[in-house]
Amino acid sequence: MYSRLKNTVVNGMFQRYYAILATLILISIIYGLIFTSMYLKTITKIHNNVYFNHFNGTQMHSKDKWIGNSRLLKWNDTEHPHPKWITRSGPFVQLLKMKTPVFLPGIKNPCWYGDDDNRREIWIQHLCNKFKSRNTNLCSIYSPRKKPKNIRLLRCLPYFMLIGQPKSGSTDLFYRIMKHPDVLSGISKEPHWLPRRRHCQYLDTEYCPSTDPWTLTEYIDYFNSAAERIHDSNNTQRMNFITGEGSQSTLWDLQWWWKFPENKNDEEPGLLNAHLVRHFLPDVKLLVILRNPVDRLYSDYLFFNPDETKSAEVFHSRVSRSVALFKDCLMTHSLRHCAYKGKCGDVRLTIGLYSVYLEDWMTVFPRKQFFITSLDDYSKNQTLVASKIFKFLRLRDVDNYINRNPILNQRKLSARRVGEMFNKTRVILEQFYKPFNQALSTLLNDSVFLWET
Repeated sequence: MYSRLKNTVVNGMFQRYYAILATLILISIIYGLIFTSMYLKTITKIHNNVYFNHFNGTQMHSKDKWIGNSRLLKWNDTEHPHPKWITRSGPFVQLLKMKTPVFLPGIKNPCWYGDDDNRREIWIQHLCNKFKSRNTNLCSIYSPRKKPKNIRLLRCLPYFMLIGQPKSGSTDLFYRIMKHPDVLSGISKEPHWLPRRRHCQYLDTEYCPSTDPWTLTEYIDYFNSAAERIHDSNNTQRMNFITGEGSQSTLWDLQWWWKFPENKNDEEPGLLNAHLVRHFLPDVKLLVILRNPVDRLYSDYLFFNPDETKSAEVFHSRVSRSVALFKDCLMTHSLRHCAYKGKCGDVRLTIGLYSVYLEDWMTVFPRKQFFITSLDDYSKNQTLVASKIFKFLRLRDVDNYINRNPILNQRKLSARRVGEMFNKTRVILEQFYKPFNQALSTLLNDSVFLWET
């Protein structure tokens, strides 16, 4: 009898336990359905299969499966110039959620009237007091003028960007463009804001004198002198004046992506510098000048780190090691990972992978917004190339204007004394770059980018 009573009590306890467990499971399912319903309401369709999560901005959701953040999100829908891009990286989330300025219709350059009346005055006063020798043009404009009172000051972003590539004639090309009477200068050629100065808390480079990242407002400050000229101009000039910048790292430098802790395990970058440019400047004109990647790499080696002892033998050794490291990278990683993650070895081998970078940029911007030329064509006929660029930028053509100045940023005497690279080095590099040159030639439908000798 005692045994039967014990069994009855035990069975009753188990029944109550299972009932409670079933109730908890049912409640969990109900809450799960409610949460899923709330979650789906936070998702906005971007194109046919890809959605953006407004809830926390951390996932991409497709019709059939979850997509990892390392996948590049493409955008070709011209009906929506300001797509909401997705990333786990905090700074990108904030910038790509920012409301973009409404540009003024009576001004050719992308400009608007800002809300902060005092920012430019404080910033200019600081520059002209502390760094006047480096900002003579800017201070000569600001110092004599009457200080505005109770007016909204004009703010501008660049109409064009020369985004690549370094050691390819970009400095000479940029400053010849800036000599056009309708092109207004910013503070310098290369602010390097997008790929570098925006991430100073993680980068240790010459472009980041402190660990404080540069804000978008500080980038806009680069074009204050141009904005001042446009503001003081007449209506005709306002429809002609433009400004631009020439940061040569914009096309290819995405090393910052892996510097953020939340991105460190990503196979590939989930976003490009192009996405941020598109968000703020959907109609920007993009200029690219390219050089035979073999010669570009040697020029790059001779130019940077001038205190090092340079020689063709050292260059050969570094090239051999870099090529081997890149091939090792491809054994375990994707091409985009190896191209964007950083240089392999002691030379900047990956900067010459032009087809990888341009193909990515052309998933964000249409081909018509690019003007791409080669250093060979530019060197042979600067006037013709300049005329094409002026037409591309919708500038009036100025006969022979581009030939009035000497060539800038030529190889220094100390570098010329090193001599040419070894033939065996050139053979290694030509073999390495050949498939990328072929891909570039196909992408641009131009055999000049094969660089065949």
